[in-house]
Parts: sequence; structure tokens; C-alpha cells
Amino acid sequence: MPLSGRTVFITLGALPVLVALLFGVPWLSPARGVERCFDHLLAAIADNDAATLERLFGPDYAPSLGHDRAATLRLAAEIRGQFATCSVHREESEFILDPSKQSATTRALIRFRGQGGPVARAVVEVSAATTKPAVFRWRRSSWKPWDWRLVGIEHPDAARALARFERQATALGL
Repeated sequence: MPLSGRTVFITLGALPVLVALLFGVPWLSPARGVERCFDHLLAAIADNDAATLERLFGPDYAPSLGHDRAATLRLAAEIRGQFATCSVHREESEFILDPSKQSATTRALIRFRGQGGPVARAVVEVSAATTKPAVFRWRRSSWKPWDWRLVGIEHPDAARALARFERQATALGL
């Protein structure tokens, strides 16, 4: 049975649309958006990309680890500046998406690796020794499934290490 030109045209036109839907729809899910933003956050820290970090931190970032948004961004830049080379990895990741799909929580053990001064070595050692995951709280900023902003970080081990670091820096006049 010969196919008409119109049937072939419709079939060939529908095939790319079907393939795009099969691969595109899962990519647009809010859960994948949170995961990608988390990856971007870790990459921005590793690359010392202050502009991306500032974009990922929401304007409603709650004081976390003893610091507000501006202080946390400044502290991240200062600590990352102590590294000559740096990589940031996550282990045992867990993503929890709120049923409303407007907020999410990610938990992971964050591991720093790299070379640098004494502060960098201390960060690497603390991250290697911690057994408790860091908790990152996210909020969706718009209708877009990829538009997530960090609104809080919880990690008791990191908070204690930062407080100790700040006490030592103050004692040294830094």
C-alpha cells in the first residue's frame, strides 16, 4: 500500500516532536531543576564564580551558619580565595521536593578537595571528617521549573568550624 506524500510528511514531522517531548519533559521537571541548581552552586564555589553564587542565593536567604546573605557570600569568597586549586563534590545526595513544587531540600555530604594555604587545608580536613550531611533549602522563584534560589543552609559541624575560624582570625588581627 503506497503512502501519500502528506502521510509521510506528517509522520516525519511528528517524529522529532515526539522525540523532543520524550527527552524534554523530564528535563523540565522541578526536581531536575533543583538538582541542576545544586550542581551549579557547587561548581560556582569550585570555580570561585561570585556572580553565579550571588544569582543562586535568593534575596530572602535566611541567616544560616551564623551569617546573613551578604556575609555568607563574602565568607565563601574569602575561603575559596585560600585555595590555589579547588573541587567540590557531593556524596550521598538526597533531594526532597515539597508537594507544592515551590520549595525543596537537598542533603549531601560536601567534600572539598584541593591545594592552598592553612585555611584551605583545614576546610579539606573538616569536610573529609564530617559524617553529617549539609542541608540546603531552596525556593522556586518563578513559574519556571529551573528557577530555584538558595534560601538557607544548615550544617552544625560547618557552623562550629566557621565560628572557630572567625575566633582565630580575630585573635590574629585578620
